[in-house]
Amino acid sequence: MPVKSLTRKSETATVKVALAGCPNVGKTSLFNALTGTKQYVANWPGVTVEKKEGSFTHRGYRINLVDLPGTYSLGYSSIDEKIARDYILKGDADLVVVVADSVNPEQSLYLLLEILEMEKKVILVLTAIDEARKLGIKIDRYELQKHLGVPVVFTSAVTGEGIEKLKDRIVEYHEENDVFHRIVIKYEEKVESKISQIESVLRGKKIGVNPRYFALKYLSGDPEFYNEGVKLGLPELSEEERIAYRLLISKKKREYIESIVKEAYSNAKGKPLSLSEAIDHVLTHKFLAFPLFFALMYLVFKFTFDIAQVFADLLDLAFSHLGSFVIATFGENAITSLIADGIVGGVGSVLVFVPNIFAMFLALGFLEESGYLPRAAFVMDRIMEKFKLSGRAFMSLILGFGCNVPSIMATRSIDDPKERLVTILIAPFMSCSARLPVYLLILRIFFPKSSAAMLFLIYSLSILVTLLSSVFINWLFYRGRTSPLIMELPRYRMPTFRNLYIYTWNRGKHFLRKAGTIIFVSAVLIWVLSYFPAGGDVEKSFSAMIGKSLEWIFKPFGYSWKVVTSLFYGAVAKEVIVSTMAMLYGFEEETLLGAKEALSLEMDPVTSIAFLVFVMAYIPCLATIATIYSETGSLKWTLFSIGYSLTVAYVLSLIVLYAGKMVVMLA
Repeated sequence: MPVKSLTRKSETATVKVALAGCPNVGKTSLFNALTGTKQYVANWPGVTVEKKEGSFTHRGYRINLVDLPGTYSLGYSSIDEKIARDYILKGDADLVVVVADSVNPEQSLYLLLEILEMEKKVILVLTAIDEARKLGIKIDRYELQKHLGVPVVFTSAVTGEGIEKLKDRIVEYHEENDVFHRIVIKYEEKVESKISQIESVLRGKKIGVNPRYFALKYLSGDPEFYNEGVKLGLPELSEEERIAYRLLISKKKREYIESIVKEAYSNAKGKPLSLSEAIDHVLTHKFLAFPLFFALMYLVFKFTFDIAQVFADLLDLAFSHLGSFVIATFGENAITSLIADGIVGGVGSVLVFVPNIFAMFLALGFLEESGYLPRAAFVMDRIMEKFKLSGRAFMSLILGFGCNVPSIMATRSIDDPKERLVTILIAPFMSCSARLPVYLLILRIFFPKSSAAMLFLIYSLSILVTLLSSVFINWLFYRGRTSPLIMELPRYRMPTFRNLYIYTWNRGKHFLRKAGTIIFVSAVLIWVLSYFPAGGDVEKSFSAMIGKSLEWIFKPFGYSWKVVTSLFYGAVAKEVIVSTMAMLYGFEEETLLGAKEALSLEMDPVTSIAFLVFVMAYIPCLATIATIYSETGSLKWTLFSIGYSLTVAYVLSLIVLYAGKMVVMLA
């Protein structure tokens, strides 16, 4: 291969490094190891859908690290891939660290070759080197360096191997103490001839990248470069010509990668993954996969209730005694009422469900970390297709169990704009953790012996409503089509304690942060609206006025103004429903028993289920609404989401109400 020397660059005290790689190769784990942060990591693709930045110091340098979304190549087809490509192409990174899986490096090497063609300074990091060794794979670092012309570092997120070495390499390569020669791939004569012609046309023109890279992208038919090239006077190519050149360029790169792997890897395919294959055979079986998926999800909710409930009860008791202590110690007045009823009662009534929420995230984290959820996406792809979606949409939607905001943002990985828009609009129906305190409160009161099963049914209903909404919205606007799911399944891994901790904490702290901000402020405001102007008489408060003015809307359900007010305030954040109920009914003083006595006077099991169905489906919280607007850039679609969810919630809960009453009458 012809070679040319690196261009020298002046030394600075700061080095900016871009972290690039295919999805699910361990970029975020490496980012955490280098920066000491705790970004969320999962054993499936699409976790990183936007740039994340962190920094560390090493040998007198401040290293600013940018973790880019995973991408298989630089020919972008989705928003997250475009973010990665634009940053590498137009960003200010001094060098790029390309992360590749030690066991399956081929696709990442393809990405690396594309970045090298931009004439960027690159370091190759092979992750999971410990797993490669366990599989009997031997990798010759020097062969890789020789054929790729870049420094190569082996790392392991589990053992910490190679992290300090990588820091050294970044500094040394920046200082150019390491001398490497960049490779230039020689394509077929037909391609090289065209490249030369294009380079001569581009000579002297401002194109922002090196002419050879521009020529390759132009010949491949990349829309951005092709359109620009035509404007600059390059000859137009037919669709058939662009496809032919694209295949020739891709074929040459893959042949080159194959030859490198052959030289550098021994026993490259490793030992047969007999256990992994056996597990895969069962979990993705044509008939067993679906029952196993629903059985595992049921166990998640069983775990949420049975394991965590004892801690939730203890917290419930503690907040109850704290409120009573404030009143008993300082007497009854407006200030103690604000503290005991507003802050302790309002915020405390939500915080008692923290153990349940963390337990659910721990269970879901185990499924993600183990590598099961990508299989679930693969299995669900067959079903999703019937609902005008793909398994990639399923991966975005399932994030909604935690919070609808990241779920909507994760749709950036969906290639088809129409499918992405539909997924954004239906994502709020996935039951997020903010709704969980409402479910737990009502189910513990009206279904104490079957809470886990009822919770499982509610979550199942939320999935069903999500899928049916996809069909309806597609029918209404697009007569939709789906794009196939193409995804590299990760290996099965035993989740590490550290990753489970990071997963659970990152998801759970979102709930705690809301308790200290939105819910706290809401609790104080609701207390003010419920205390004034009658000095504590809630029946004559501002909240009562609001609730009574809207009570007619819920007349078919028989809900009192207190329930209506709770739903109204819940539009801010779903947890606020519980804190509003606690203040309006004043049941924090007698814990669950007090809540049961208060709510049982106005609800029965049937109306309580209809209430939960309404909570499950109605208007997303303010943060979700803002995210929908941000991601769609459209007020029309934002208003559609609000109006559609309110309509679905009202009609569906009404159906549940009357169907339930009919069943009770016939029983």
